[in-house]
Amino acid sequence: MNRLQKLAAMVKERKADGLLIIEAEDLCYATGFVGLEGMVMVTADGKGLCFTDSRYIEAAEKAIAPMGYQVIDPKEGYPAVAAQVCREEKLETLLFEDAKMSVAEFRRYEAAVPARLVPVEDGISRLRQVKEEVEVEHVVAAQRIAEKALDELLPMIRPGAVERELAAELDYRMARLGSTGVSFQTIFVSGAKSSMPHGVPGDKKIEAGDFVTIDFGAMAGGYHSDMTRTFAVGFATDEMKKVYNTVLQAQLAGIEAFGPGKIGRDVDEAARKVIRDAGYGEYFGHSLGHSVGLNIHEAPNASPKSEAAFEIGNITTMEPGIYIPGKFGVRIEDMVYLGKDGKRNLTLYPKELTIL
Repeated sequence: MNRLQKLAAMVKERKADGLLIIEAEDLCYATGFVGLEGMVMVTADGKGLCFTDSRYIEAAEKAIAPMGYQVIDPKEGYPAVAAQVCREEKLETLLFEDAKMSVAEFRRYEAAVPARLVPVEDGISRLRQVKEEVEVEHVVAAQRIAEKALDELLPMIRPGAVERELAAELDYRMARLGSTGVSFQTIFVSGAKSSMPHGVPGDKKIEAGDFVTIDFGAMAGGYHSDMTRTFAVGFATDEMKKVYNTVLQAQLAGIEAFGPGKIGRDVDEAARKVIRDAGYGEYFGHSLGHSVGLNIHEAPNASPKSEAAFEIGNITTMEPGIYIPGKFGVRIEDMVYLGKDGKRNLTLYPKELTIL
């Protein structure tokens, strides 16, 4: 089934008449058009209607029409157009994802459409969890860009270099290599600042004996990559080596536990136990990992509270860490894909302790 057919089947399965889509990433998923703004409506009988304005109409007609959508330049506001479709198609119930619609937007559509708006939590988001091969290819393309950019940056990471400048250089090199954006604000922290999992790069200069943690991602085809590497500059103490190797072993344990049918909390625990047994349990506060796709954070997750089971098609990060306040922190992150032919690590960058 193509995506229009999948969406129609989802609507039919939930015994509704139609589906309303307005969120950017869901529009991209539904149509394959990156950066589309507008509204898509899908009926249970398989009709797909894409409404977008003159900024996108020509490109949309070329990209979306072959997928089975009718592309229309609306003459009125989107709520009014949605109301017209509901009347013409006799839609009495219209699904929407309430987590992705503001209260103000909901009120506008509720006031305009004659159909009953029915919220769903596992509609498009649920479909997006299972990646098609073309989606995996986009994630891999983004990851290769990120890896190449990091390779180019490594010679610049030396005593005296400034965190903020190195982070900007990494972003620039990803763009130069073809990234269409950054997955999130690049994390580039060193020394004692590396104990902050989401620390912000600043004016601190790199010093010999620092750990440098870099968490970053590129984008390709609308899809994100996500990786973290921690390097030592100049030298590493015995304690630094012990912590680093503990994190690496924890990550390998998490990857080993990850698979179809495995529960998120159990995968998380496999990695967490390694860190706890080494005496650093109190210094690992965040979850082991999250899924990646059109958004940088998607479900299902590998977390202590996750009851969800992983399945074939998921791409999930494995990113344990140890963060000792006032001293240093270490995080190592890969993306792992559960394919039909087995588990595949999409991150090829080396992760043994490297001293720059």
